[in-house]
Amino acid sequence: MQFTIAQTEQGRDSLGSRYVIYGIHLEGFLFCKLRYSQLHRWNEKLRRYFGNNFVPHFPPKNYLVQTESMAEERRLQLQQYLQKVGEDPAISVSEIFTTLLKNAQQETFKICARAAVLEVLLANGKRLLIDTHTSDSAERILEIAAQQIELSRQFLGHFALYLVCEHPNGGYSVLKKLNAFELPFVSLWSQQDDNCRIMIRKSYLDPLEDEVLLESSGGVALLYSQATYELERGWTSPTREQCQQLETFQDAGKKREFLESIAKVKFYGYMQFEACTCDYPEPNCPAIVRVGSDEISCSIQLPSNHIKEASFKVNRIRCWKINLQILLQEETELKPELSFEYQDSQDAWRWITIYTYQAFLLSRCIQEIVIEQLKITEGYTEMSKHFGVVLQKKLFKKAK
Repeated sequence: MQFTIAQTEQGRDSLGSRYVIYGIHLEGFLFCKLRYSQLHRWNEKLRRYFGNNFVPHFPPKNYLVQTESMAEERRLQLQQYLQKVGEDPAISVSEIFTTLLKNAQQETFKICARAAVLEVLLANGKRLLIDTHTSDSAERILEIAAQQIELSRQFLGHFALYLVCEHPNGGYSVLKKLNAFELPFVSLWSQQDDNCRIMIRKSYLDPLEDEVLLESSGGVALLYSQATYELERGWTSPTREQCQQLETFQDAGKKREFLESIAKVKFYGYMQFEACTCDYPEPNCPAIVRVGSDEISCSIQLPSNHIKEASFKVNRIRCWKINLQILLQEETELKPELSFEYQDSQDAWRWITIYTYQAFLLSRCIQEIVIEQLKITEGYTEMSKHFGVVLQKKLFKKAK
């Protein structure tokens, strides 16, 4: 989990005393707002549960009047604490920690627990109406949606809920993948954007994983809805012969055969990002970025208007980081960029930066490719402990 504390604001208690409120972002989106005292209580609960030796150092109380530099140091210390807790494989998935996060999200946006109907999209635009509660987690809502589309529980791990933004032309942009503990109703409401939606999509990038789902009618339905959308929107690049074959299967309603055929198409199963810019091979080059299989694929428009196709293999990336800029101090919008250190064909190392508001999603996709690659190697459990991403110049080393 990628936590940042990008901003702070001032608050006053009932006696008029001032205190600092920390805006905590999860993967680029405001998740909750907490005071130091609330975070301190979190820390105490975690220490009682896990023991002092297993919980990261928490910045101590400061009884002096804080200067601006002291306040900034406190912000960075709390951010580092959250990052370390979020990357701990035991703490981050524990019920005590996820419950603290869920309660903080709900309390921040003052959403009372009540029955509600949540609209969940499939990738092809079909809408499911889910009878749920505002306090239900993404994991619970995915279970309810799976029952509607007859997806067996054993296949739930292959899918996840995503926050997306619909476009007027009928397409959508993927904003983030919701963690299992997040409250989709609250996450959606907090965006304050009528175009934001919750969607079910595949949770993996390896197209070979499709084979597991082809025996499930619900799995085939979900795969087919996403595959047809991505084909229509140009996310995949079939040859003329492949197009004709796919059209034949689609017209005949042969979904399984369609999926087996499209699995051979270039860029099938990749996540495509919105138009952005990068500094490769020159600064300020417009680019279309796709991530999937074992690569970051970029279609880059050069100053000459020619298109350069570049493939950056994930196993040649030594590390990567996200840098953040706050657009306006009083707003919660962030301007992220993702940089990765890459070994080129001449074995030279260079930093490449992609400037996109989807930087956190891009980072997560790289992370998932690494994990998928590690799953097929010995020592996956041990190596995965050392894998991660660092914000603001603190790089977490990728597992070797």
